[in-house]
Amino acid sequence: MYPLGFFALQAFGLQRATSAEGGILYAFTPVVTMVLASIFLKEAASVLQKLSIALSVFGVVFIFVMKGSTIHLSNIAGIFLLVLTCVASAGYSVMARSLSKQFSPAEITYLMQGIGFAAFLAFSLVSHSAAGTLRHFFAPLASGTFIASVLYLGILSSLVTALAATYILSKMEAAKMSVFANLSTIVSIAAGALFLGENVTLYHLIGSALIIAGVIGTNRLGRRKTEKAASS
Repeated sequence: MYPLGFFALQAFGLQRATSAEGGILYAFTPVVTMVLASIFLKEAASVLQKLSIALSVFGVVFIFVMKGSTIHLSNIAGIFLLVLTCVASAGYSVMARSLSKQFSPAEITYLMQGIGFAAFLAFSLVSHSAAGTLRHFFAPLASGTFIASVLYLGILSSLVTALAATYILSKMEAAKMSVFANLSTIVSIAAGALFLGENVTLYHLIGSALIIAGVIGTNRLGRRKTEKAASS
């Protein structure tokens, strides 16, 4: 599911759809996670928690729509692949949550990253061989920008993120953890304002407030019910 399925589907999906469409669709990942967790992990969410997840999703969609982004059915192939990306991400959360009872977060993460490394390396070698460019396989290593980008994406964005996510899933229900992903929209807004000088408008603030309220509600509402059930 992750990283092989997620990144492969995302890459091919974004070739056939826009990044805005990807952002809108990926916001629905917590909903898919909640459904899969209820089926395979028997994790039941209260009505208020479901509404909170919906509120967080609406906050993300609200920001994208107010920016003028929409989903175009002409990009149906890309949209379908991006939807499968949501399923892959949700499936990873559910499977990692289940496996965390038997294996440590480090064991799960290193196995996932190892499979992803081997699969993408094999795909790259095959692609270069088919194109007759195998002699250029190591050419990008001459670029300092390429090396820095790979180290950032490989260590921070992939390894550290996956290790942290797997650890959190060993302590927290899948749907509760998944909704935190929508906070990335707020981080993107803040980073754009700080480093790129982008304007933060009223709809950014409203959408961000909805996202934060949804995340808090998902993780706080229903806690008493859960604690009572555990104590009994």
